[in-house]
Amino acid sequence: MFPTLGTVSQFAFDQSIDRFSAKVEIQVPPNIAHVQLTLEKFGRSAHAPNLIEPEAGPASLGVYGSGHPNIKVGDEIRVMCFEKGELPE
Repeated sequence: MFPTLGTVSQFAFDQSIDRFSAKVEIQVPPNIAHVQLTLEKFGRSAHAPNLIEPEAGPASLGVYGSGHPNIKVGDEIRVMCFEKGELPE
């Protein structure tokens, strides 16, 4: 397992329903079985699906949740990469 960084490329907040959505762009290294965003910057309600068996190269992950996190386009987000044979906790 090792960390890398992703970049917020889109962010939207819908005030009428108090929900946000964001897109995080990452560069997946070779030989990776599982990619997982660290969601602390997005808050406790945030959810992002993991990438399972992603191809090496550019990829994006959607993040959704309630509230208005202090996030903007261009922010860096920590991403955990698990190599083949490793299991995330």
